[in-house]
Amino acid sequence: MNILAPILFILIGFHSMAQTWILEKELMLKDSTYHWTSDEWGQLYQWKDNTVWLQNEQNQQPFQETYKILGDISDIQPINGLRGLLFSENQQMLGLVDNTLQLQEGIIAFYELDFSSVSKIAASSRPDFIWIFDQYRERLILYNFKQAEVIQIVDNCFGDSKDAQIVQFFEFQQNLICLLSDGRYFEYDRNLTLVKKLTLTPGLTLFGFQNEIWLQDQNYIEKLKPSIHSGRIELPTPSYQQLQVLQDLFYFQQGQKIKVFRLKM
Repeated sequence: MNILAPILFILIGFHSMAQTWILEKELMLKDSTYHWTSDEWGQLYQWKDNTVWLQNEQNQQPFQETYKILGDISDIQPINGLRGLLFSENQQMLGLVDNTLQLQEGIIAFYELDFSSVSKIAASSRPDFIWIFDQYRERLILYNFKQAEVIQIVDNCFGDSKDAQIVQFFEFQQNLICLLSDGRYFEYDRNLTLVKKLTLTPGLTLFGFQNEIWLQDQNYIEKLKPSIHSGRIELPTPSYQQLQVLQDLFYFQQGQKIKVFRLKM
């Protein structure tokens, strides 16, 4: 062990030194309290209450729309650079918008589809598919919104645990990732078959990057199951309000400013 320890230290240290953070650009929010996300084209969505702004690099003035029918918007999920999903948990509604924020193909009302209390939605890489979590029934649903058809359902998806709270809900490599507030991690394949279950330290943040799931612990990131070839990587900035990893870019919010970094491995 005494011989191996220095070798492992050198290998991990060399790997860490090989990481380079590159500042790609900076974005501005209207207010530091606004919600925000970005899509594959780098377009910035930001929203508050029932009003949404969409900023792209071609237009100085952002598109702006207010959706009275949706009420307060809980989440925006970009599908691609041309379409995005607007979700209102309070109204139990989902709207599809184009890249000028115009509503398309009507509104989906979950209460008309026998869903009790939808608390999370996630866009899929498969066209016209979304993932849905029905909180009341602890039910996962794969839904085709173009055909208005439920494709697959899994009830008691987290082992009949009462009032399970999902803190992260997203698709990666066509699998659905669910992280609960108590640290339990569930991964389902594209047909909602459970393929992985882990227990992590509560409070960690997960994201998909470079074909693997990574976790964030304070000011470091590392692969979900690190090896001697994938040590911890220090983030480029020690203080930020929010971090989102979108596509292959890292978005750090600092007040009204968002710094966008690329990690070169």
